[in-house]
Amino acid sequence: MTNEYENTLRKIIGILIGYDDDVDYRVTKERIAKWKEKRDIEKKKNKGVLIEPRLLFYSDFYDLKTIVEKNWELFKPILGDKKRFFVFFKEMEQYRNTIAHGRPLIASQQSLMSGIVHDLKNVLTIYNNRIKMKDDYFIEIGEITDNLGNSWGKSIFKRSNVIPTLKVGDQYEINIEANDPRDRKILYEIFTLHNQFRIQQDKSRFNFKIEKSLVGKKTWIIIKVSTPDSDYKNEATSTIKINVYPE
Repeated sequence: MTNEYENTLRKIIGILIGYDDDVDYRVTKERIAKWKEKRDIEKKKNKGVLIEPRLLFYSDFYDLKTIVEKNWELFKPILGDKKRFFVFFKEMEQYRNTIAHGRPLIASQQSLMSGIVHDLKNVLTIYNNRIKMKDDYFIEIGEITDNLGNSWGKSIFKRSNVIPTLKVGDQYEINIEANDPRDRKILYEIFTLHNQFRIQQDKSRFNFKIEKSLVGKKTWIIIKVSTPDSDYKNEATSTIKINVYPE
């Protein structure tokens, strides 16, 4: 759960400042060099495949605090009260250290940690909805990633036009990040235009084998999220394209 908090905060930073390697986060050159070193190590571990290309996602927890502190005026519209944010940040930092040293959290700490994570995700969704002139009622898709290192979404390292190349029999993984501001149960779906291929589940990560029905140049995969238990239509869709060759 601490990872979820960190990555949500990284997404907020990315939306407001950007993800490019040359973005000025107002951290030292030494810190940037360290992030790049960690990314290079990760690429080598995965035999040249970079699952997460965004440099910001190789920053450390305390780097995030530095970025927010030094750029507070940018973050104020999303995070609101500065003192409140840093009180919560300190709590998460303490919980993170406790878990890292192999000590369990008591029930009240786990409950507070869950509340802090949900609060941060919620303010991000509310901000996004406000920017889009929506009420704070509707689900949204924040980002889509796959196991080949590709990303689709807002300010995602300038890679939104990428088209992965696969063949029948390959194992493929798609992860959908979605958030509903009212915290309702989310249904996730991926399917093709003519419904020859469809998977529906309550988990955000899809892991499936590429089948013959997907063969084609620029096959469209439709991504859909919804909240079936809501009393009004609440869904969001996005699309990605893949090239699929016969076995």
